[in-house]
Amino acid sequence: RLRGDSYDPTVALPRMYRVRQNFSGARLADIPGGVRQALRDASLPIRRGDTVAVGAGSRGIANIDVVVRATVDELKAQGARPFVFPAMGSHGGATAEGQLRVLAYYGITEASRGCEVRPSRDVVQVGEALAMPVWLDRIAAEADWIGLVNRVKPHTDFKGSIELGLF
Repeated sequence: RLRGDSYDPTVALPRMYRVRQNFSGARLADIPGGVRQALRDASLPIRRGDTVAVGAGSRGIANIDVVVRATVDELKAQGARPFVFPAMGSHGGATAEGQLRVLAYYGITEASRGCEVRPSRDVVQVGEALAMPVWLDRIAAEADWIGLVNRVKPHTDFKGSIELGLF
């Protein structure tokens, strides 16, 4: 029983059930192999020498460093010239240097990924959505291709049709 003025003992509570949700414990044992296979299965039309901007964010992806490295390695095996760019909006204090620190915290550096990490806070408008401008990192926009290592989830502070990241 609740104490205080808000409790009314004449109001019947709805029937309640205890529910327990169990998620599958299946894990990908060979993450690099899974990434290689997924990229090969995608049959991307990347040509030898094409530049590929690989966006790495700060959205709580388990093993993001391994996924980014495997992505870079497979793109190189296909003859591409990949580089990593921070894809994280205002994280890292919204500065290129701060975003490099965020990536380094996740184990994503030029030395560990085997390619350049190109931070920039310069953006270009690439379109509109709901009458609002859509902005893209300028360095990524100049690449032949863009690929994102991303997790799509609602933002913790915004609620709307368009939030952050991939909408």
